[in-house]
Amino acid sequence: MFECFTIAAEEKVLLDKRPELKESRNTGALDEVLSFQAAYKSDKYLADVDVKVEGIPSANIEIRAVEPVACTFPAPELRDDYYISDKPFLCPDILRPINARKLWLQPDRWQSVWFTVRGLDAGSYNLAISFVNRDGEILGRCDYSLDIKDFVLGEHKLFYTNWFHYDGIARYYNCEVFSERYNEIMYRFISDAVKHGVNMLLTPLFTPPLDTRVGSERLTVQLVDVTREKGEYSFSFARLVSFMKNARELGIKYFEMSHLFTQWGAAAAPKIMATDDGVYRRIFGWDTPAAGGEYERFLKVFLPELKKAIDAEGLYKLCFFHISDEPNDTNIDNYVAARAIFSSALPDATVMDALSHYEFYERGLLTMAIAATSAIQVFLDKKTPDLWAYYCCGQSGNYLSNRFMAMPGERTRVLGFQLFLNDIKGFLQWGYNFYNSTLSDVGIDPYAVNDGCGGFPSGDSFIVYPGENGPLDSVRHEHTFDAIQDFKLMCVYAEKFGRDEAEKLLLDNGFKKDFVTYPRDAVALKEIRRKAVERISSGR
Repeated sequence: MFECFTIAAEEKVLLDKRPELKESRNTGALDEVLSFQAAYKSDKYLADVDVKVEGIPSANIEIRAVEPVACTFPAPELRDDYYISDKPFLCPDILRPINARKLWLQPDRWQSVWFTVRGLDAGSYNLAISFVNRDGEILGRCDYSLDIKDFVLGEHKLFYTNWFHYDGIARYYNCEVFSERYNEIMYRFISDAVKHGVNMLLTPLFTPPLDTRVGSERLTVQLVDVTREKGEYSFSFARLVSFMKNARELGIKYFEMSHLFTQWGAAAAPKIMATDDGVYRRIFGWDTPAAGGEYERFLKVFLPELKKAIDAEGLYKLCFFHISDEPNDTNIDNYVAARAIFSSALPDATVMDALSHYEFYERGLLTMAIAATSAIQVFLDKKTPDLWAYYCCGQSGNYLSNRFMAMPGERTRVLGFQLFLNDIKGFLQWGYNFYNSTLSDVGIDPYAVNDGCGGFPSGDSFIVYPGENGPLDSVRHEHTFDAIQDFKLMCVYAEKFGRDEAEKLLLDNGFKKDFVTYPRDAVALKEIRRKAVERISSGR
């Protein structure tokens, strides 16, 4: 016996549980990317099963198998009850193109195929999905309908960055940083990020001082060439400018320059390599005080030269700068000193940092505050302008949205509506491809380790897998992209009917202006989206 039926993209199909979120139709805008799944189960072993779709051109649909991985760390101790499981389990996460190997079915296991549709003309489409064995016999069929409306979402108005970790590519693919092969793979990773809504890129002026154990260092990923001769500094920005131009061609619109001081306290300089009187070596790092010494002198020479070089290429106004990641009230004096050094050299720059303490913004230390969703309410209550949001491993309870493997798909997707309702200008997440253990002690195989060797909830530290020559997407990547599209949809709704009407649609359907109150129901969220699409398309 073979069974199959279509389900919503939000359901994570578990091997031993019959899927529940049946879905047979969807609707969207002309430029919207729509996803759904077909769940299937066989009572016997089958090899080389193919999936065929009739009803739309093959160029408009991508078909991928959903593969499970071991979710070893579902949730930290501080959690709520809105998880698929709080115990380790096999979680569907990898999206792998169905190639010559096709599907291999083991008996009595529920699995799914992921369908991604894009680029259709306006109109209605009836899709017939068939599972076909190696002899050409149809094992099962299911249907799905699409209604594409005659309007576009357009480019989203949200700054969106998902931190890119350059060392992970070099380690996994065993190639030299910024070598020809490295660059080919890196730009495929960047292109995939853009395809999923990312429009801002963490740019390694120097090796980013992020998630690094004090006293140790990460693999060098530095785009600025530094020379020191008899104590005097000079720089070449050619590789940096080339990198930025290439990223722009791929669709990146903004650049966040890597942090100029160490994480969690701004106490020291980042790792910086230089040709120092003819010898290539590290000249700054954990042993270099942030303020009052040679690094301060370096920055006052470097930053004006950086501005001059990238401004000549029309890139400076696209750049955002970081001082130190996640400062807190115990090290505010360090941050104040670091900020003063930076401001003396680049007084007109836009400064943004992830934080949880309103005092930093209140004292004028940042141009833009990036608040953790668990601490953002004070920023919302004080009507902080140009406010950003972020989440990471710490946002695990109180029904906060996040993208952990063990969270239901709708809990990830709800973020888009929340960002719109709370008038958030940007969103940041720290791990697009962090293929390291916690504090970067060792590199990891992301197919075997997805919790930073026990340091992060599974799925927190990366959202794409390294494929043969580029990234493989995850289910969570698509859910996050759906959130970005929901944000765009609400922006179009607001343009047509007014901001108040757009907010009313959400407030009348279970949302509040916070990050914890929303309908914890995939069907309810899809119904809100359907209402918005229908009203926009009708114009009434």
